Amino acid sequence: MIEAALERCELFVAIGTSGAVYPAAGFVLVAAEYGARTLELNLAESEITPLFDETRLGPASVLVPEWVDELT
Repeated sequence: MIEAALERCELFVAIGTSGAVYPAAGFVLVAAEYGARTLELNLAESEITPLFDETRLGPASVLVPEWVDELT
């Protein structure tokens, strides 16, 4: 079920991840394989930061509202 959702997504966003817990940590790779743009919003770099197209670092309480404002 999750792979079907990842196959259809255009943008995959991970918010507040360590990148160490699987299978969730592998979702970025699956989404990217299907052509999604990938974004990590995180307090610090994670184990999977290099896998994302873009990473923004800082507290989620700041990053998420800024990102949502960009989208709307």
